[in-house]
Amino acid sequence: MRKTLMLILVLLVSALWVQAQDATQAPTASGPTTIQGCLTYAKGHYWLTEDNGTAHQLQSQANKLQKHVGHEVAITGKPAIRSVGTTIQGQGSSVKEEPVFKVSDVQHVADACTSAGH
Repeated sequence: MRKTLMLILVLLVSALWVQAQDATQAPTASGPTTIQGCLTYAKGHYWLTEDNGTAHQLQSQANKLQKHVGHEVAITGKPAIRSVGTTIQGQGSSVKEEPVFKVSDVQHVADACTSAGH
C-alpha cells in the first residue's frame, strides 16, 4: 500500500512538473512585424508614431534611424521589453520594464511625415 501511494505521488509530482515547464516556456517566436509612421527623437530615444497615434519607443539601429528623423518610415522588427534602472541615490535599487520595438530594418517612405501623430 505504501509503495503504491508513493508511486502515485511521484507520478503526480512529475505530471505537475511537466505541466509547469510547458507553461513557462516562451511562446513560439513569431516573425518580424513592420510598423509605419513618423520617426522622431525625444528624451534620448527614437519614437515611431503611427497614423492612429500609437507611439513606439524604438531600440537598436540608431545609426540607421538618425538620418530619418522627421521622415515617414517603415520599421521592421519585434516587440521587446527593456529593463531600466530607477534607483535614486541613498535608496534601494529598483528596475522597471518598458515595452520597446527592437528594430532590425528601416525603410524610407517619404521625406515628410504624413501620419497624424506628428
